[in-house]
Amino acid sequence: MILIIKSNENNQKQINDYDIMIVGGGPAGISTWLHLNKYDPDLASRCILIEKEKYPRDKLCGGAVGGWSDNVFKNLDLNINVPSVWIDKVEIQYLDKFFYLNNPRYFRIVKRKEFDYNLVKQAIKRGLQIKENEQFLDFFRNNKHLIVKTSKQEYRIKTLVGADGACSNVRKKIGHYQSQNLAPAIEIFEPANSPFDTEFQEKKVVFDFSPIKLGLQGYVWHFPYLEDNKPYMNHGIGDFRVNKSNKIADMKLIFKNELKKRNINRVINSWSSQPIRWYSKDDILSQSNILLVGDAAGIDPATGGGIHLALSYGDLATQAIISAFKYNNFLYNDYIERFQNHLVGKYIKKLSFIANEMYNQRVNPLDAVKEIFLKN
Repeated sequence: MILIIKSNENNQKQINDYDIMIVGGGPAGISTWLHLNKYDPDLASRCILIEKEKYPRDKLCGGAVGGWSDNVFKNLDLNINVPSVWIDKVEIQYLDKFFYLNNPRYFRIVKRKEFDYNLVKQAIKRGLQIKENEQFLDFFRNNKHLIVKTSKQEYRIKTLVGADGACSNVRKKIGHYQSQNLAPAIEIFEPANSPFDTEFQEKKVVFDFSPIKLGLQGYVWHFPYLEDNKPYMNHGIGDFRVNKSNKIADMKLIFKNELKKRNINRVINSWSSQPIRWYSKDDILSQSNILLVGDAAGIDPATGGGIHLALSYGDLATQAIISAFKYNNFLYNDYIERFQNHLVGKYIKKLSFIANEMYNQRVNPLDAVKEIFLKN
């Protein structure tokens, strides 16, 4: 529906009228719409999703689809048919000690460009209304509604869902940016180089927590994946900086030395980087008419695992949205309680405790990681 309203200059202006807008077409945003479509199809039909880029678009990410992701796919009747490397073995290293977890088809590694495109195509077939190449800019309140301004037009809505990633513009506009919870991460993508990269043949991923001894509050990872059906590796490093009082580790130097062990000598300016937002108990995830999901809300600071959490944020947000429309109450002041009682909130709380213990070196990382992998 298109409304004609008067602007402050007494000129008539067209405004697109929807009940819900989702900003961001990654797993959290698409999952939110898919859950809406499952539990309230009529409400889903009155929802618009905007994505600032055009699919298929690149997304820096390790691409691990694990945890309870398959349960979400089954619940939503999704068929994730993209090139994948199924992982049978997880190797955790800390200095000269190792822990191995063997579990056939434990999870899979995908390329996010292909995974996200697959999700959005399935959503479009079910009726998702999506606007690509359209960026969220700002909003202002108009009675009980929001007027949202994008790079192309304006919308009148009742609920705005910020699913626009770690550097969320929606989060910035509601005044809860909190940059101190942004963890820097660096990645490179290289053809698998035998004998240095054995992960592809072994169907294995490696998490190396040894740099904790160098002050890193994170780990180095080595993940195999497929690029044009050829064996490739994703090498990366992340620093969650849970303890703000500690001296910041030299990530670039640590990563450069780790890559040398793999016979990789890429210049630093050829590396890729992106932040990871982790949730802390002081974060605010909503305000009137607005919810945050996925990386915009925050993930766990122990592993930075995001895809299964993003998918579950979709279920969390949907239940809050359906309740808001049922009772015509869009304050969303119960959203944090819903988060705390939901699988995603409970998981993040547990891993936040583990991260604090591990990165402050109060517990051996191998013992901490066992607590994560063996009980989830």
